[in-house]
Amino acid sequence: MAELTRIVLALALCAGLSGCGLLTRDTRGPTVPEPITPVQKATASPDNPDSAILADFNARLDTYVKKQRALLKGDPVAESATPAEIKARQDTLAAQLRAIRKNAKQGDIFTPQVAALFKRLVYPEVNGPDRQETRQALAEEDGEVAQVHLKVNARWPDSEPLTTAPANLLANLPQLPKDVEYRFSNKRHLVLRDVDANIIVDFIYNAIR
Repeated sequence: MAELTRIVLALALCAGLSGCGLLTRDTRGPTVPEPITPVQKATASPDNPDSAILADFNARLDTYVKKQRALLKGDPVAESATPAEIKARQDTLAAQLRAIRKNAKQGDIFTPQVAALFKRLVYPEVNGPDRQETRQALAEEDGEVAQVHLKVNARWPDSEPLTTAPANLLANLPQLPKDVEYRFSNKRHLVLRDVDANIIVDFIYNAIR
């Protein structure tokens, strides 16, 4: 009977220690946090001067997108539309956007402050350890690249390939709504392109340095 009592007490003590975590050990190891992008850092810190610049960029972009969506809503493209009909609607939308933004110019969305910030955000990716891989993805060539004439509200040139940004560059830039996208012209100029209208909304010359 005494032996049974000792066993019961020992089991109770073990259970108590286990409940307090004294006999358990977390073998999963430390949790590795996801890397934080420069944009996330700026957004999460209101005192960061970049936060105000990003907020201004988002506000200007939101104003444009609302205008574009209002035009599309009034005359949506049918799901059964032919390529010719889609092209015609694209041209119509582009003309409508030009009409309501007839005074639009470079810097309306990519303000000088935004342009400087974006150049700073992409600089580590095109000049850091992965420089060669990133520049190859952009088909960067050695030597000087001739200046391409870009114009706000102009159609994306048919002769210019739709060169997108490598994933590591996009990760360092603010996310965009589906209505617009980042494209690179002549392998170094960053362009904000309207997907539905195929026009240049704004651009930053020599974003890649």
